Amino acid sequence: MRPGPWILLPSLLLSTLASARDQPDEQAFQWRTLVAPAQPDEVPPLELHIRSGVATLARFEAPLQLGATRLPAHEERIQLVRMNDETLVVVTTTNLAEGEQVPLTVETGPGAEPLRFVLITRHDTVDVQVRVVLGQVSDHGAEAESMARSLLAAPDARATLAVPRETVNFDPRESRGQVQSLLWMGRRFFATVAVLNRKKGSPSWRLVQARLRATLPDGTLLEWPAHLTSGTTSPFRQRYIVTDLLPEGALRLELALDGQDSPGAFQRIPFEEVPTRP
Repeated sequence: MRPGPWILLPSLLLSTLASARDQPDEQAFQWRTLVAPAQPDEVPPLELHIRSGVATLARFEAPLQLGATRLPAHEERIQLVRMNDETLVVVTTTNLAEGEQVPLTVETGPGAEPLRFVLITRHDTVDVQVRVVLGQVSDHGAEAESMARSLLAAPDARATLAVPRETVNFDPRESRGQVQSLLWMGRRFFATVAVLNRKKGSPSWRLVQARLRATLPDGTLLEWPAHLTSGTTSPFRQRYIVTDLLPEGALRLELALDGQDSPGAFQRIPFEEVPTRP
């Protein structure tokens, strides 16, 4: 790990917090919680949004342990400062170019796969603090899986689903993902997703992960991998059920569809009740 600017760090942190309080655009500074994927090598890296003049704090909560960190060789713009056994501060001397991604690997404990991140600069947002946590196993996972299988077995996976007024479209490279139908059962939702390959003869784009992002009442963004159940596939279409629980008090819910090397963009999932198809 590269030595960090220890002398300037306290003043930079204070400046970051003061700027966050004074910033009129609440979307400019982000406080996020990222749930680490169970198999980091099979899904796109987690993103950290950095910006010159802003220190980004990443906290790795137990049982995750902050171990060795690795940036690309000869990467001199970015400094990593280890504050303690759970906190890493990321500082960049300059904004990264549009579309540029700097990989960061973090060891998180004996026997655990390293977590993969990419550092990027976005014009609209920057991370002030990011909590990285492990996901919890749901007590209702088997029931949700059974329900998802039943929905996939229904004709076109729509027989018992409500159809949204507006479908949610995704456009990863040469494929198109679409939320075709949506069912709410209390705080749990089931979304039918179809991925369509546009180019005839091109390799099928494979959906490896569905990510959710919820806006909590305090403004924190919670991002985590949803439960994904795959159904029938063909050269032109793949069908899935995405299901999970809406966090208590969440104000907004968004969904992203990820390929192995192509993270998807978040699109909003509606909360409101929608009429069922006749």
